[in-house]
Amino acid sequence: MKKIFTAVCLLFVPLVMTAQVVVENARVGKNKRNIDISFDIDTDNEALKSRYKMVLTPYLYSGADTVLLAPVEIYGNIRYKRERQEQALGGNGEWTLGEGQMRKGGVYSYSASIPYVSEFRTASLGLSREIVGCGCECYDGEQLLWNGLVYVTPEPVVEDTPELAVNYEVVDAHRRWVFDSEEMKVFFTVSRTDLNPAAYGNQATLDEIMEAIRKIGDLDKIRLSGIEITGFASPEGGLAFNTRLGKGRAEALREYIRSQEPGLTDEDFNLINGVENWEGLRRLVAASDMEYRDEVLEIIDTRTGEDRKNALKALDGWRPYSYMLRTFYPQLRNACYVSVYYDVLGDVAADAVNAANAMIREKRYADALDALLEYRDDERAWNSIGVCYMMLEDEDEAAVWFGKALGAGDETARRNLEQIR
Repeated sequence: MKKIFTAVCLLFVPLVMTAQVVVENARVGKNKRNIDISFDIDTDNEALKSRYKMVLTPYLYSGADTVLLAPVEIYGNIRYKRERQEQALGGNGEWTLGEGQMRKGGVYSYSASIPYVSEFRTASLGLSREIVGCGCECYDGEQLLWNGLVYVTPEPVVEDTPELAVNYEVVDAHRRWVFDSEEMKVFFTVSRTDLNPAAYGNQATLDEIMEAIRKIGDLDKIRLSGIEITGFASPEGGLAFNTRLGKGRAEALREYIRSQEPGLTDEDFNLINGVENWEGLRRLVAASDMEYRDEVLEIIDTRTGEDRKNALKALDGWRPYSYMLRTFYPQLRNACYVSVYYDVLGDVAADAVNAANAMIREKRYADALDALLEYRDDERAWNSIGVCYMMLEDEDEAAVWFGKALGAGDETARRNLEQIR
């Protein structure tokens, strides 16, 4: 930007010589990437002595930044004739007044356009007058033509986008359903694999399991990701038998659940054969005050297979083992620890667009644009992308995105587009 004065005085300075040169109807406004300036000049025959030329130089300024605009030359009659003579002598016999030139006694509509820069959001339009002729080049005063906003900041219009089920994807996978009880256990009769809902309080447990599965199926933003059934037998039998027992019990529970909810398939289940439930036995012993508690725990922790069972039976002539058979083993004759898992679903793009809209409302336009461009292929982001470009003063790019959004049926974009047209 060129600075033309150290200090600019914008007071109207009327002189006798220029009193009949009227400059009025000044307009300054932003038009896309330009600033358009216009005003009208009206003179009469008394506006200027015939031997002189008046040079009106408009300038736009904001703070220390000043831009000189194309001047307007107003010719007195004698000065005009002399100019024609000089042009003819120079070989330009066809010379006549051109753009930015007029004779006194006429009117002239001035217009100019300069590139817009943010420093000129607010600006003033001044006019410098100079008289030229007969060896005189005299400064003849300043006039303030216009003062105010050049660029009226648009009001961005964004509306949060609703989530669409067709766009759902997993945002939190395989979350475990929390039951009222810490562990969901279904009990079986000793050495049996057939499930009896009416025995051992099983019905309440089965009802709670089915309620969870159905609730997951009814909710919009979660879906069943798996039912895990770990089948166990108590540790007192033979290993081969317990292996078959644990497997059979898990399968029996699976078939019960499928009978209650026929839409489930084998793929919805994960059956785990826990065989002998030594982990469960250890947990019960550790929480008890039984005799030989520490010795039993040491045997469970350090022995394996039949050696572990024989060592427990040999401890104090079967007395600790008999106690566990009566007290703990009935609790271990269960088909499972049942766990139900689900995935949390979400419309990631909608969430991202709405989060970016929140940034727009906070005037964080660059941050919002960075986030939105990741979803440039989703039509729900197009209006918001256009808003970011609009507020960052890239109106051409903003118009492209508003046009795309409008074509996709987003009427909000029309309101934004009208602000930059």
